[in-house]
Amino acid sequence: MEKFALLIVLFAALATPLITARFHLTRMPTAISEIIMGIIIGKTGFNIVRPDVSVQYIADLGVIMLIFLGGMEIDFSLLEPKKNKEDFSPLGTAFAGFTSIFIMSIILSGILYFTGIFNQFILAVILFSTIALGVIISLLKEVGLLDTKYGQTILLTSAFGEFIPLVGLTIYSAVKQQHYISVLGLPVIFLIAIVLLHRFNRVYVFFEKIDKSTTQLDIRLAFFLIFVLVTFAEQIGAESILGAFLAGAVMKLLKPKPDTEAKLSSMGYGFFIPVFFITTGVNLNLRKLFTNKEALMLIPIFLVAFLLSKAIVYFAFRKQFGNRYSVAAAILTSTTITLVLPILQVGRNLKLITTAQSGAITLAAIITCLICPILFNKILSRQKEAE
Repeated sequence: MEKFALLIVLFAALATPLITARFHLTRMPTAISEIIMGIIIGKTGFNIVRPDVSVQYIADLGVIMLIFLGGMEIDFSLLEPKKNKEDFSPLGTAFAGFTSIFIMSIILSGILYFTGIFNQFILAVILFSTIALGVIISLLKEVGLLDTKYGQTILLTSAFGEFIPLVGLTIYSAVKQQHYISVLGLPVIFLIAIVLLHRFNRVYVFFEKIDKSTTQLDIRLAFFLIFVLVTFAEQIGAESILGAFLAGAVMKLLKPKPDTEAKLSSMGYGFFIPVFFITTGVNLNLRKLFTNKEALMLIPIFLVAFLLSKAIVYFAFRKQFGNRYSVAAAILTSTTITLVLPILQVGRNLKLITTAQSGAITLAAIITCLICPILFNKILSRQKEAE
């Protein structure tokens, strides 16, 4: 079946939304339904697909596109200082929220380290402080909150929960591999991003004069930015996903037309990203995991840690949004899967964690994506009824 691996994965990507619609599972995040589909057709289930080089290559492009589109979703106008000091600043609340998450992540990682449950302290801090920006963006769009101050505050908190762990992972990976030049080279990526932004800041005015349906210059520019920053990130030993996130941020600052964003989103979520999530499920071997008692114990432990590390967000949000909205924000930011997968891949490559441990942590992250959006929707609907 290896020859037909890509065909099977693409058919699974097509069938997944049709199946979820048929069984009225539309509230389940698309990413999770795709991972579950991968589990069914992969090592855990019927084992009818074994990813070959082409499938893995597209899956790697999928995670890059996912992080790139996450960078494009940030509303940079929220980062501008307010003229009126009394105006509410989503940035301040979001920064306070993520700072509390980071402190709680350090505490929880310390507990796991000193009790001997999980001996990779820094890796645990990075894992507990991550937030699934892609999943949260999709959910906020669905419920119509993405353009509100509440939604943008959650979005900014999630952006911190993606960008800062990305930088942390890059530095941690470089130190572990003793590639200290990578740490020094990290500012180079940011410098290149600034140069590209300055160089192309008026490019769309020019594009409108010469662009044709057969050239699609805006899409060519997007992929140029992605591959320039990803290539430089890899060349200095940094994580490719950091370059992808910066490429998305640069693209957003260039102020592309709405149809450009729509085309990039269509390419990402229509082709590359589903392959990444389905391949993740395919490679997840739950049969082997359930025979490993030590790894099995990590599932509830990491699930509780993912939830507890974000619970403190409630206190950062309470002053501006009240009790129910703050509880809902704490629950929603507990959703984590997007960065967990590449972090665990780095952990396996560095031989810091076993495949069984990686599977257990992945499963805990999947559970957060199953329960947290549902709880968020329920709290939100009750709040709207009360109002």
